Amino acid sequence: MKRPAWLLVGVVVAVLAAWWFFRSGGNEVVAVNLIDQFPTAKDRRPTPDEFEIVQATLAGRTMPAIFAKGPSRIIYEVTVPENGALKFSLGIKEEGWTMQGDGVLFRVLIGAGGPPEEIMNVMVNPFGNPGDRSWHDMTLDLSEYSGETVDLLFNTNASAPARPPRDDRNGDFALWGDPRLVSQ
Repeated sequence: MKRPAWLLVGVVVAVLAAWWFFRSGGNEVVAVNLIDQFPTAKDRRPTPDEFEIVQATLAGRTMPAIFAKGPSRIIYEVTVPENGALKFSLGIKEEGWTMQGDGVLFRVLIGAGGPPEEIMNVMVNPFGNPGDRSWHDMTLDLSEYSGETVDLLFNTNASAPARPPRDDRNGDFALWGDPRLVSQ
């Protein structure tokens, strides 16, 4: 081959390598797969039977997920890797999208030697907001906890806080999609 042909081959290889790098999440390394760790979670409330590991498809995108059948809490004890982040997706099973209800409040808290602090609070209501009819990808930076062993708390609430309190569970088919602790 002449020089222009080798140059063309080099450019094609570089483009393919860049595509593969960015498609696979760059240099993300999974330190803890929380789906795999689910059986050994520190706590699962109200009971372990309230949860199920499923393959969930929302708007054509499928991933492994923890299905919380009602208001719940899962607590994992993990060691945060260097440059750590918590990555996951939030969603409501498709059969709940058209059921009248007020959605699910997803909360993530971290306990690092003191009372847990809320680091994420997101309301997902696909009945009231059609824009919520998909996975919502989340990345929470945990780098300030690098090397520390912490508790990660995943909470689902049937309704947003209100006075008087509400407990509308209609259509509340909460999914924690592909939760994992990564090093970036």
